[in-house]
Amino acid sequence: MESRSKKTSRTVPLKIISIVLGYSFWYILSSSHTSTAWISIPLYFYNVPTEKSINAPEVLSVKISGKRDELRMLDLQELAIHVNATQLHDGKNLLTITPETIFLPKRIKLVHYSPSNPTVELVQK
Repeated sequence: MESRSKKTSRTVPLKIISIVLGYSFWYILSSSHTSTAWISIPLYFYNVPTEKSINAPEVLSVKISGKRDELRMLDLQELAIHVNATQLHDGKNLLTITPETIFLPKRIKLVHYSPSNPTVELVQK
């Protein structure tokens, strides 16, 4: 009859291999999993005429989705919603937010934004 320590010493490599394989499969599957996140993004207006001012919310809440690794690598400090003020008319304007106005990477999708009908107002100074 074999001693208990000999049986244990034979199963240790098998246990280590099992742990490494299990962790590897978990890592591969979890990193390719699609996740969503709500983030707050500031509004940035460019080409604003000097005689006009804009009344608008400072930030919008945006829901994005993508692979978990890509969302983690996204630099949230660099994101902004870019709006060309020359396309606004005097008075209230409805904004349409697209991935292009946020400059999101192609693999990250814009799912929703809140408020759903953001309005900005272009007024004389």
